[in-house]
Amino acid sequence: MKLKDIKKFEQQNPQISVNVLGYEGKKIFPLRISEMAEREHDVNLLLLEDKHFVLINDLSRLLSHQMSNLKEKRFFYLRCLNS
Repeated sequence: MKLKDIKKFEQQNPQISVNVLGYEGKKIFPLRISEMAEREHDVNLLLLEDKHFVLINDLSRLLSHQMSNLKEKRFFYLRCLNS
């Protein structure tokens, strides 16, 4: 599936919203944030090398390491990745 095809997937699956984050130079950034935020299931994916999607099970765990070395749970806003 390509990044541009995710909107069609969301239209065909009204209970799922898909968010995609990118990774480059040890930085994680939002590539696509779903407009359908109030759905039953939210799926967060990490796009690697513009061709491989990886499921993000725990967004806090992935992004907290970027913020500090503390091992505490943080809650992040997908649009800006601030905690």
